[in-house]
Amino acid sequence: MDLKQLCFELASKVGTSGDEREAALYAKSELEKYMDVKIDTLGNVVGSFGNGKQHILLDAHIDQIGLVVRGIDEKGFLLVDRVGGPDERILIGSEVTVHGKEPLFGVICSTPPHLLSADDKKSGVDVKKMAVDIGYTKEEAEKYVEIGDRITLRSCQYELLGNNIVSGAFDDRCSVAVLLRALEIVQGKINNLKITALFSVQEETGGSGAKTGSFSMMPDYAIAVDVGFGDDPYTDKSTTISLGKGPSVGISPTLDRKFTDELKNICKDKNIPYQHDVMGGRTGTNADSINNTGKGVKTALISVPLRYMHTGIEVINLDDIENSARLIAEYLLKKEAECDD
Repeated sequence: MDLKQLCFELASKVGTSGDEREAALYAKSELEKYMDVKIDTLGNVVGSFGNGKQHILLDAHIDQIGLVVRGIDEKGFLLVDRVGGPDERILIGSEVTVHGKEPLFGVICSTPPHLLSADDKKSGVDVKKMAVDIGYTKEEAEKYVEIGDRITLRSCQYELLGNNIVSGAFDDRCSVAVLLRALEIVQGKINNLKITALFSVQEETGGSGAKTGSFSMMPDYAIAVDVGFGDDPYTDKSTTISLGKGPSVGISPTLDRKFTDELKNICKDKNIPYQHDVMGGRTGTNADSINNTGKGVKTALISVPLRYMHTGIEVINLDDIENSARLIAEYLLKKEAECDD
């Protein structure tokens, strides 16, 4: 598997929360290499194989942050609102794609600093006060754009030094790549477990895809894979995880302690580099939706270090993708061996 190409392909597909179809269809085509797959009522991509007594769910969300058109003003500028939590600080002056009747290039309007008051320079701009310029009059814009059309940040895709790569939407498409790689590793080696892969929708807007998807599956165990706050020169090192030093194993009241320890022990036994990500409450990931589904699900969280979250320049390290996949694969193989005993 070419992990770099897979990450880039997954991240290039459009799929804002509630409108994930393009990304979901591509992910479905990749998942079908390993199992039977369907798209459920809410739009989740769900695949399963095996009939063992123990049922393990692997989850990564397929949606991305973005904007939505909420109006067109008299001069043809598009009025917008957020889909999920785009970083408002970087939106002004950004290039975007408006997904109307056809993809349209646009820019988010930016008032020159010369015309801003001192107070305006200090305060950010609320998304609802932003507008997108596509260069059309109102009459022209209305031919191509409707209220409810989605907008995504335009982003580059490059390989950086140190096996790092950059793109938009690596949150959380890189985790989809992790699960696909893990399934490739264990292909043909699992006979006594039931494995379900869930590429869930609407995580960025509350986690409803994981909630309904896990409820319909009712697994015994679940591993949620998401991105974690990668280190950069400006953040407190105690609140971030380092790129290139392996996946982070989450520690939280939401997560099952024994399950978490089991993943850490696998890392030690198999020489897989790993880190800790300690959270005093909820994790802010799909693990929060999955663990209290139905009768309850023993849930663990694996996070891929990612810099510059919710921007168009998210950075990950390919070694972290491989090591996250190895950890999941080794866990599945361990559970398979226990079933043989």
